[in-house]
Amino acid sequence: MAATTLRALAIALGCVFGCLGACHRDPPPVAPGEPIAAPPEVALGTMDAECDGLLSALASYKECPNLEDDDKDDIDAWIERTQQDLAAGKKAKPEPNAQRAIAAACHKAMASVTAANTRCHAGRRPPR
Repeated sequence: MAATTLRALAIALGCVFGCLGACHRDPPPVAPGEPIAAPPEVALGTMDAECDGLLSALASYKECPNLEDDDKDDIDAWIERTQQDLAAGKKAKPEPNAQRAIAAACHKAMASVTAANTRCHAGRRPPR
């Protein structure tokens, strides 16, 4: 008899909680916020100027006194690869839109290397 009473109580509680769950409504959606403005247009130089800037940023990063020897080897490899890619890009004589895309990529990479150089001059990298 106790098992049937517990079963009936479980069914009744299930019905009560089921009804409460069915009556629950999700809150209304949140109103959209202000639109996010697009970043300002970057003034790019020529493909040669931007990529030469990247090479000089890499060279100055390599001179950071807080770099380890392995890091300097990596930077040497990046410089060599950038020079090879630049030579191949010049040889291909890309159209103006492609030159602009290459200049934008070099500009973005130069900003990253400059930030890494700034971080490097702040002190040695923490141990891993």
